[in-house]
Amino acid sequence: MTETKPHQRASISETLMLARLAQAEQMREFFIEMWLQNPAMARQAGARVQAMLSPLGAVPPAPAFRRGR
Repeated sequence: MTETKPHQRASISETLMLARLAQAEQMREFFIEMWLQNPAMARQAGARVQAMLSPLGAVPPAPAFRRGR
C-alpha cells in the first residue's frame, strides 16, 4: 500500500497563469469553431455544448443599486 504525503501548496507566477489562461481561451475558440462547422459533432457532444452554441435569449437589465444616503 502506498503512503500519501501531505499536499504542499505551490504557487505559479502571474506570467505562467496568464499564459495558461490564453492557451485555454485558444482551445475554447477552436472547439467552438469546430462545433459550429460540424453541427453533427456538436449534437454528439451533448446538451451542454449545444447550449453553449445557442444564441442567448433576451436578458433583463440588472437591478440598479442605490448607495446609502
